[in-house]
Amino acid sequence: MEITLDVKPRAEMGKGPTRRFRAAGLVPAVFYGPSVEPVPLLVDGKQMSQALRTEAGDNVLINLRVDGKSRLTIPREVQRHPIRGTILHVDFVHVARDQRIAAHVPVHVVGESPGVKEGGVVDQHLHEIQVEAVPTDIPAAVEVDISELGIGDSLHVTDVKVPEGVDVLTPEDELVVAVIEPRIIELEEDIEEAAESAEEVPSEDDAALDEES
Repeated sequence: MEITLDVKPRAEMGKGPTRRFRAAGLVPAVFYGPSVEPVPLLVDGKQMSQALRTEAGDNVLINLRVDGKSRLTIPREVQRHPIRGTILHVDFVHVARDQRIAAHVPVHVVGESPGVKEGGVVDQHLHEIQVEAVPTDIPAAVEVDISELGIGDSLHVTDVKVPEGVDVLTPEDELVVAVIEPRIIELEEDIEEAAESAEEVPSEDDAALDEES
């Protein structure tokens, strides 16, 4: 999916101008890439938010139009407000349609695990993997199916299926998801052991009473 955004050159720098831009609904950004000097820009905040809510997510292809020229980019390093979630800054990286690039893709867990029905818990270790492909072939997400996982079973990167033309860069032996015993049982055992140990060790008050007697 491709989206076109009209952006403006940003002449003023610094905290003061940045606050004014954000108050006006504009997001400071920068455009750069191989053999391309960084160019400060301003992009409409609402349009940028809408662009990142497409099926492609953060890997959406964006044509930046500035001063009559169009540049194909992919957003990187999207900084958001920690509480409001609004976009504070965006890096746009120049890409070519026929040149392979690396990108991080979300991992979605699908299916119902027999182990969960038996009381197990799904423990997802990896929430994204790194892939390489031409920009138009980068998937919005990849899926791992846990329908065959019992308690103690797991899936690794090598088990992740990706579309043709996409290479996985994340080490294939990295753990993605596992079905494990509920941790609450382990916590209860630890609490019981700690209580038993406390009963065996006399307190300072108990020691003082023993001395007085």
